[in-house]
Amino acid sequence: MALKEKTEKVQEIRRLLGTCPASFIVDYRGLKVAELTQLRGKLREGKAIFRVVKNTLATRSVEEGELEGLGQFFCGPTAVVFVEGDPLISARVLVDFLPDHPNLSIKGGLLGGDFLEEDQVKSLGRMPSREVLLSQMVFFLQLPVARLTGALSSPLRRLMYVLNAISAKKGG
Repeated sequence: MALKEKTEKVQEIRRLLGTCPASFIVDYRGLKVAELTQLRGKLREGKAIFRVVKNTLATRSVEEGELEGLGQFFCGPTAVVFVEGDPLISARVLVDFLPDHPNLSIKGGLLGGDFLEEDQVKSLGRMPSREVLLSQMVFFLQLPVARLTGALSSPLRRLMYVLNAISAKKGG
């Protein structure tokens, strides 16, 4: 690879790491081409790019700047998932892909400028979707109001039961 190409690759990796909301670094050693193609397709649906990178170029791209901590992940066969969409979706795709493909391993990642370890990426992938979290929040916000309504209507309901029982006992 010519020096100009290497420089362009380093700049491209730096640009993607800086502009994408999240990036996940994975070790793809042992995966077959068909499995990689399947993973790429699933990630593409979640608006993410799976790109195999040369460790020397990737390390050089993070050396200058605040991303130096990512350099530790660039050893062995390395690929980076550059997330352009929702990071939860891409993390979920990776976590769901792991049980059937034990050769894939997550090394770490970057989310909004914060470095993530392997277990943090996995816990991110296990989080419920945004819609589920919003519905849970709405449920827990309305729960006190529903309980208050039940508590206030309970004495009236009991009074109605007593009056109906008395009415039935007296014959109508």
